Amino acid sequence: MTNENVPKLRFKEFTGEWETVKLGEISQITGGGTPSTDVQEYWDGTINWYTPSEIGEDKYVSDSNRKITKKGLDHSSAKLLPEYTILLPTRATIGEMSIITKESTTNQGFQSVIVNENSNFEFIYYLLSTLKKTLIKNASGSTFLEISGKEIKKLKIKLPSLKEQEKIANFLSKVDNKISMIKEQLTNREEFKKGLLQQMFV
Repeated sequence: MTNENVPKLRFKEFTGEWETVKLGEISQITGGGTPSTDVQEYWDGTINWYTPSEIGEDKYVSDSNRKITKKGLDHSSAKLLPEYTILLPTRATIGEMSIITKESTTNQGFQSVIVNENSNFEFIYYLLSTLKKTLIKNASGSTFLEISGKEIKKLKIKLPSLKEQEKIANFLSKVDNKISMIKEQLTNREEFKKGLLQQMFV
């Protein structure tokens, strides 16, 4: 009989069960907003303002397609999120995620996760990435699916000690870095091949 609070694969120096908690107990869940597009002085500023379509392809994001001004921030429901907040789209691309590397804002299609200091934000990012089906299952709506901040706060997750979180996050980050290197090498080889083809068949 297996214990549901102990993972099948684990670093040997760690023992004991993982604790079951609600996501809202270890993080702050924050929505976003959109400044009026009719007011030009709210836009083309220096504050990142993300939309769901920009999220998910990269683990870390640092530069949004559009930006807002301080006035735009002050005159909308958009909120300034601290660095290392996990941006979690709650419409259309539910379950896709990215981590911001600088203070940013989002539109209303997000319920972003600000992880508290007693948990590792990268660990929570990887953990949430395994729960995409659960997030979609808890979404509702007739026109399009959307999951509320209330539902996200209630999401149950299993947490090990902070040291084990950090160990797992560091390991998975190294795997991600290796994958990125391989992708870059593959892209370079594809470009090299294209160059050869153009020279050989002209």
